[in-house]
Amino acid sequence: MESSGSTEEAVSTTDGHPSPQAVLNKARDLYKSNRTKEAYDQSVQQRGLDAVEADIAATMTDICNLIASASASDPQLCISAIGLLPRLLLIEHMAGTIEEKAIDAGLVPVLVEQLSGCDKVQKPAALALSRLARHHSDLVVDAGAVPPLVQLVSSADDNVRGAAIAALCIITTESSTCRDAVLAAGVLQPLLKAMRESSNVAVLTGSAYLLCYLWSVSENSPHPVPLAELVPFLPVLVGLIAAPQQDDNVLQCARGALQQFVIQFNEQGTDADLDALVECGAVASIKPLLQMAEPKIKAVACAIVQFLALGSTAHVQTLIDGGLVPLLVDLVASGDSDADLKKRAAANIGSIVVRGSQQQIDYVVECGGIRPICDLLNGAEDDGEVLESILSALDDVLSVGRQKQANEGLPDNPYCTLLEQAGGVDKVAALQTHNDMGSQFRRCGFCSSISGLVWMRSVCRPSISSMWCRPPRWRQTWERMMIATMAMAMGRAMTRRERWRAAVRSRRDRS
Repeated sequence: MESSGSTEEAVSTTDGHPSPQAVLNKARDLYKSNRTKEAYDQSVQQRGLDAVEADIAATMTDICNLIASASASDPQLCISAIGLLPRLLLIEHMAGTIEEKAIDAGLVPVLVEQLSGCDKVQKPAALALSRLARHHSDLVVDAGAVPPLVQLVSSADDNVRGAAIAALCIITTESSTCRDAVLAAGVLQPLLKAMRESSNVAVLTGSAYLLCYLWSVSENSPHPVPLAELVPFLPVLVGLIAAPQQDDNVLQCARGALQQFVIQFNEQGTDADLDALVECGAVASIKPLLQMAEPKIKAVACAIVQFLALGSTAHVQTLIDGGLVPLLVDLVASGDSDADLKKRAAANIGSIVVRGSQQQIDYVVECGGIRPICDLLNGAEDDGEVLESILSALDDVLSVGRQKQANEGLPDNPYCTLLEQAGGVDKVAALQTHNDMGSQFRRCGFCSSISGLVWMRSVCRPSISSMWCRPPRWRQTWERMMIATMAMAMGRAMTRRERWRAAVRSRRDRS
């Protein structure tokens, strides 16, 4: 097999350096004779490792000199020389050696300079730098590669733009220092513009991949830029995910970026970030996510809803105006949804109630929101914080119901009836079997119209049915108290018939 050292280098310039054509031929021979692992091993066996590495070093030095000298005088020759570098650097079994020799030859600053050259040079230069950055990102950053690469993200040529984004991806993944350098160079705005304008798969895939690392920080570490600056990417990512017949690579990277966004927002989101979500139209973009079939995407949508639901009444109103409440109710009621997803959607509804105004709570109830909140009571005894939020939501619903009863002159609290129909009273009663339930009620201050029923269930521990195993006096006392507490829960006084029945039972007890 012909080795790379067999290439004749007799064709030289007057200063003793090999001619441009000899350099190109030598580089091509180096690639051909070492592109497979078998060929490389055979070359090492025939010539020795030192000779092969010396050949690589000489080739890198010659290419570096050729690029530097030809960039102004012969652009086409420079393009040919740079175009060979990505191919050589892609030889995996000798990548470490080639990268080391290229760096030793001073190739990195030469390539950085070419990023500001013509379009045909920019793409191979960016690709070569991305290969070198895999193990030497700090060196690439120190050579000043980041600013020109960020500028190329705005290139009108998708091939150039894609190569620049790919290089920035590699640089960003290596360390938080490199990531911060990319952010400091102002990559967000040109990247957002590229994602909005381009339909190129490489550009969209690389952009979403880059986002994953730009807003990924270690636990308890502050984000290098305000989350509000990242919010405008949310509708773009949703658009990529919801697009019909989307490329699988684009879809996968967009999902990963969206999930990473949710994680960061959950850990470090502020009211200002919520305002930014609303302003950028994120609420409208959540709707198609909730309507998609994939549970993981719906879960991400529920997480975003939760952020907004925990904000102000104005943030809650955006969820209502966006038509998300009926979708959440349908998600809980759907037989196709898994249990965890139903719980997330129901928790969203509960949060909207807790943070919402009277009118907003009325709307949630009209959409059928009481039953999903009641469903959250199943198994809630094991999590005091969750139970407290559920009881608080039900308390708010019944409080609004009492206000509605007073305003409209209704005989009963209309929402208490809905609560009973949804099984809420029975579920609260069933929770009395839990040892910590009484203290939990006192801790959450659950003192609305249903509190009497809750207390009634607590005196009948372990269950309502056990009352009928007690002496008649216990059963009669329980029934009289039930009449009174049910009247309180209904938001009215006891009727004459109910008072009469209570009085009769009281006289019987005394006799």
